[in-house]
Amino acid sequence: MKKLSITLFSILFTVNTFAQKNEHSERKNSITIGSGLPIVQKTMLQFEQELSTNWSIGENISYHYGLLGSTQVWSGPKLELLGRYYFDDQSIKYGKNWFAQIKAGAALFTNPLASDDNFDANAFLQEEVSGVTQAVLVNGQRVPIFANGNDWMTIGAGIAFGYKNITCNGWIFEAFLGYHYWSSPNYFTEEFKNWVEDPQNIYDDNVNITIDNIEDGTDALWKLTYGFPVDLQIKVGKILNW
Repeated sequence: MKKLSITLFSILFTVNTFAQKNEHSERKNSITIGSGLPIVQKTMLQFEQELSTNWSIGENISYHYGLLGSTQVWSGPKLELLGRYYFDDQSIKYGKNWFAQIKAGAALFTNPLASDDNFDANAFLQEEVSGVTQAVLVNGQRVPIFANGNDWMTIGAGIAFGYKNITCNGWIFEAFLGYHYWSSPNYFTEEFKNWVEDPQNIYDDNVNITIDNIEDGTDALWKLTYGFPVDLQIKVGKILNW
């Protein structure tokens, strides 16, 4: 009877250990969705794959619908790659867990200047000399005006700390708060700005003022919206192979 009890206990221990290992394998992949604030409208889709009991990697794919819904102002896709460290063992099938996250990515957004019918992405700087309009040459090269065409690219990175809860049905609720940085728009080439700002060159001062207004206004608007340094996100999702 004593041997039978020991044998049954051994079997139960083995089954329990095997079940815990299976619990670990059953939550290797997950998918979550989220959305942005009304001023920065976007849809986010995140895939996460577990690497070990504490580490995971993932991809966050999002599409921005433009500032305040205007597709002409910074609309387009964004891709972020992320890595996470969970402070508790992920082999527990469901429950709560805290994590630290790092990410880096890039986005391709529309250029608001391209919405003007007179916009020419390949335009070069010109000046009028003795009643004749001719191209401005710097070191024998023409000076391009615009740094980007219809789209421009921003790159960024960030860190965050978050909380994740998995229900007994495999549903995911997570939120995190962190800091991130995204490079601001750059509409004009440095060669063009340097030439316009050079007092030795004869050029309409209103152009210089316009450039400054566009860049200063854009930079301020960017930092208050897309480039806002606080990264706060709330997402829901599901374990794929639950």
